[in-house]
Parts: sequence; structure tokens; C-alpha cells
Amino acid sequence: MNTRLPMPTAVRHRRRLAVLVAALVVPSALVALGASPASATAASQLTRYPYLTDVVSAGSTDNATVNFATDQTITAAFATIGPAGGSCSGTNRTGSKTGITVNGVAENQWKVKFTGLSAGASYCYRLFSGSPTSPGPDLLGSDPSPVFTTPPAPGSGSTFKFAVFGDWGFTNADGTNPDQANLDQQIAASGAQFAFGTGDTAYPSGSQTNYGDLQQTGANISDVFAPNFFKNIGKGIPMYNALGNHGVSATYLNIWPQPTAPSLSGGTYQMETYCCVNGTNSASYPSAWYAFSVGAARFYVLDATWPNGNLGNGSLFSNDYAAHWTTSSPEYQWLAGDLAAHPGGLKFAVMHFPMYSDNPTETTDTYLHSGGTSLTDTPDGVASLLSQNGVQYVFNGHAHIYERNAKQAGESFVSYVTGGGGATLEPVSGCHSFDAYAIGWSPTKLKGSKCGSATAPTSASQVFHFLLVTVSGTTVTVAPTDELGRTFDVQTTSF
Repeated sequence: MNTRLPMPTAVRHRRRLAVLVAALVVPSALVALGASPASATAASQLTRYPYLTDVVSAGSTDNATVNFATDQTITAAFATIGPAGGSCSGTNRTGSKTGITVNGVAENQWKVKFTGLSAGASYCYRLFSGSPTSPGPDLLGSDPSPVFTTPPAPGSGSTFKFAVFGDWGFTNADGTNPDQANLDQQIAASGAQFAFGTGDTAYPSGSQTNYGDLQQTGANISDVFAPNFFKNIGKGIPMYNALGNHGVSATYLNIWPQPTAPSLSGGTYQMETYCCVNGTNSASYPSAWYAFSVGAARFYVLDATWPNGNLGNGSLFSNDYAAHWTTSSPEYQWLAGDLAAHPGGLKFAVMHFPMYSDNPTETTDTYLHSGGTSLTDTPDGVASLLSQNGVQYVFNGHAHIYERNAKQAGESFVSYVTGGGGATLEPVSGCHSFDAYAIGWSPTKLKGSKCGSATAPTSASQVFHFLLVTVSGTTVTVAPTDELGRTFDVQTTSF
């Protein structure tokens, strides 16, 4: 039983005096909409670089949400947008804010929603404090205007690219993560028009502090929003991030707002009360599942997860099944209905728990196949539901490895585990008949491991990776790419 509850608002605190002084020394009258000031002083007020969510088709036009954060000296903000190569000021929209606390520092998280965009078109945007009638400093300072391209219209045959990566947002004891920084640069330069996360973002708990900001550093601080991480991706590549078992809280919804796609597809994206599967405690968690179409493809972002801290007498996998995947559950019924309403064509599903996994601790989720009894698909299992409706690809995370699994008897899809986005890597072992290609890395033994046709990696840099997927008509190419830009196990399939 799910009872919808409002999201909590973080307690506001005062920002340090130095930022307040910086906010006052730039006269707002010198800043024109769409222009960059000579000085970047005002940028000190920007605590999270802008990033995009909810860039989806809404009938004849597209929507986009620009997200960012500031210190709390900024009490009003707005964004402007225009065709790329122009002034970026054709349209302005006022932002809405939520107070947050990052490592004890009070900040404001902002979102600005744009409507009426054209499909397959490039846009640039800028951020300002104040209001359109009384603008303050340009929050991007002297930085160039971010540019993004909206996806091709649903039903079109246009070629497009997207990235997939998971289990990311991690900093070492010294507050750095060179592997993740390298990978983020590769994703930013990949040509992907949008990206999917397979869950588990901002370790260890997906808190506002773990996500962090542009200024603060340290272990488990600014795992995502530090300058050399997601800043390189999010400003120009919209993100659709699936929920993982780390960070199952309202913070997830606050940081990854997705208002349009769930509404248009009849999905869900809100806090709900879950009570009380397998002896778990009644608790409020995000419910997050939705679908949208790009070109000839339909994408499903699914909620296949459960938090670590409330297991009752069950497990992560059994609790997820009881909460989300029985035939009477809202998510299962919604997914069955949307799949049936969109017959044919390409279909991709993104979800956290893995259909198949060769990691000894983050294992195959048999509950996705048969309610936990075996790997043999039962007619009412999630794997069967996807196969009955012709889903061709399933992308998973959870295990910090790369794995491609051969299509199994009775299944329509090839599944991938892409959990090498930046968190501590894991090995593969106990290889199975379903393994086509799998690689892992042991950070304690400093040794690579492999299954299927792969060669064992000789360094961790070969295992930190993302998937670059190209859709051209009915041909799909999946190109796994490591942190140094090397591709491996590239597969091209025509349907």
C-alpha cells in the first residue's frame, strides 16, 4: 500500500560572509541578459553548476529543466534560453528554489523549466540572480554559455546517441577520484545527446553532502558536483537517473527533478509510504518510474531497488520484488500497460538490480526472473514481461563491473551491467553460461578478472567505463568505452 507524502525541505542556514561580500561588489546594472561580464566574481555564488533533466517531448514541442544551486544570498534567480550561436536570451523563465544543507552550509537548489522547444534543435542558456525585470549578476560569470541539443522527435528516423553509466559519485579519502574525472570527460566528449544512470549515485548514502558543491572537498563530499566531475556532463547532456539502493530518499527527487516524462507516460515520481513487505518497517521512499520516446525508440526508467537499511526478514532483491514487481504492484501494472500501448519498435529498459551478474557479492537478481525461485523465467516475472513485449536491451548497475550477457532462451533482450562509473570496482568470478563478455577488477589484489570472451584487464582504467549507444534507424551499436577513451566489446545489431 502506497500513501503519497510531501517531500521534506532541508533546514536553511547562513552562508559565510565572504560570499555575501562578493555578491555585492558586482553592479547588476552592468549585466545584460545573454551577455557574459568581464569579471567572473559573481560565479562564487554558484555552488552547483547547471545541469539538465526532463528534456522530453511533450506532444508537438519539447521541455527542458535547468537545475543549479547557489548560496543563500541569492533569493531570486532565472534563466534565459535561445538558439545556439545566438544571444541565449530569446526566452526567460523564473526559477523555483528549495533550501538544502551541504556539509553544514545552507544553500538553495534551483530549477527552471522551459517549454515550447523544438525537437532535434540546439539551444544555449544562461543563469542570472534576480528577476527578468530586475536582473542581477550573471551566475555563469565569464564562462561560455552551455549548449544542448533536444532529442529527435518521437517517430522520426533520425540517428542519435546516448550514454549509459552507473554506480558513480565517489571520492577517495583525499577528496579526489581521477578515474571518475577521466570518465566524466570521456562522456562529455562522446557526442551523446542524453544519458541514463543505472542507479547508486553519490556514495555512500546519496545525501546532499555526498552530492556536494563546487567549493567543498573531502572524503564523501562533493562526489558529484565538484568541478571536475558531473559539471563536464550535465551542463549539455540531459540526465535520466534511475534509483539505486544507495540514496533512497527525497534528496534523489530534489536533485533529479523529472516532472514531465512521468506525467505524460502515467508513471510515478514522488515520495510514497511503503509498508511493510517481508517484515520491513513502514517508511517513506521515492517511487520513480516513467517512459518516454526518442526517434524510433521507447525508453523505460524503472525502479528496481530497495534501501540497505530496512531489510526486515527479507533481502534487497526480495523486498524490491514484493514492493515493485508482483503482478498487483503499481509499477508492474503500469509497465505492462505502457508496453502494450507501444507495440513494436526499439525498446530500452534501465534499472538498477541486475538481470545477470558475475560479481560474487552483487549477484544476479533471480526475483526479476521467477520471484526468487530460479533463473528460469516464469510468465509473471519482469523478464517475461519485457520479453513478451519485445524489449531489446536492458541496462543494469549495482555490480561495479562491466558485463554483457547473451540473449537467453525465451528472452527478447540482451542485458548489460554497467557499474563502472566511478565507485570502487569489484571482480567477476564463477562464470556462467550466459556470460558473453565480463571484466572486473580487485582493488585489494590489484588484479583483473574476466568471463566469456573477454581478456582479463591489466589495470583499473580498463574497467571504469560507460556505454555509448548509437541508434540509426533500426540498427543499434553499443560501444563500451573506458576512462581513457578505448572501446571494447563493441556490438552492432539490426532489428
